[in-house]
Amino acid sequence: MTAPWEEQEDQNLVHTLKKAKRKSLFRSIVISLIVSILTLTAIFFGAAQLVERRSTEARYSEWMYMMISSPNEFPSGFRDNRGFLSGVMEVNTYKIIEGVPVPWNEKWFNYNEWWFPFATGAYGGTTHLSGTDPQMNVEGYEYNRQYNPYNGQREMVYYIPQVKYGKILNDLPLLTKKEPDELMEMALSFDKPYSFDEVKKMLPEGTRPVWYWVDTYDETSWFNLEPHEDGNGGMVDPEPMASSSGVYGFGIGPNRDEASPDDFLEHIKSGLKLKDNYHSEYKRIQQYLKKDKNEPEAGDVRILGVVVTGSAAGLKILKGQPYIRGAVLGAVADNY
Repeated sequence: MTAPWEEQEDQNLVHTLKKAKRKSLFRSIVISLIVSILTLTAIFFGAAQLVERRSTEARYSEWMYMMISSPNEFPSGFRDNRGFLSGVMEVNTYKIIEGVPVPWNEKWFNYNEWWFPFATGAYGGTTHLSGTDPQMNVEGYEYNRQYNPYNGQREMVYYIPQVKYGKILNDLPLLTKKEPDELMEMALSFDKPYSFDEVKKMLPEGTRPVWYWVDTYDETSWFNLEPHEDGNGGMVDPEPMASSSGVYGFGIGPNRDEASPDDFLEHIKSGLKLKDNYHSEYKRIQQYLKKDKNEPEAGDVRILGVVVTGSAAGLKILKGQPYIRGAVLGAVADNY
């Protein structure tokens, strides 16, 4: 038989072992919890740093692209909704009409690490409003006038010299229906490509060129610029280019009053360094401009049209200019 004192010792040993086991388990839980907290903190801190970097890169990428693709349009601010390794950037833009700012657009886009399969979600988008113009219907236009979806103002469109359009808009006669001091922008499409110096000389005094439309149209650009079937056996003429459909150029801005072809070449060169979503387009434009040379030069930048701003009275001087193939009104502002 086991002596009573030996049984007591066994019980004490069992109690000691259980207590040590509980301490070990508690210590393991605490250590695991601390490790988990530190690991999650490191993960979320690292993710925050990555999404901060991607946000900065995405914003700079979009603003750089706007420099060549948004006629007389400038960023006024942004809102960044960030998630885990992804986010949604919203950029607000405005136009300047003779010193008067006109709120214009809201552009948003998703960004995320390329290896992360999920994106903080905003999906869908907006497009230009297409409105029926009674006068255009009477004159037999096959397309409608374009309007901005946020403020209802007219959108400018552009006519490439080499393309045969069914009808070409000329809004110059509308100037007589405007108040003389009403301020506006107007897209002028030329009858052929011109050099920058030629454009500067041929525009009459009283017109203020704020943006120069550059010829960037190689053979890959012509898929929608030829007459094509409408699906019912009929042929449809090409429509003019909208500001959001591959119209590129350069111009002045809120903090700069002079523009030159070198500005455009520098924007393309800077864009190529980004290696972003627009890299292939930057590369295509550069290749088209330089042809068989190492680098494009200012003389390779040919101008297809300009955006001018001024008062209705001042812009009337454009009537009858032989180099103007199309003239389309854009944003209008009150002179105040």
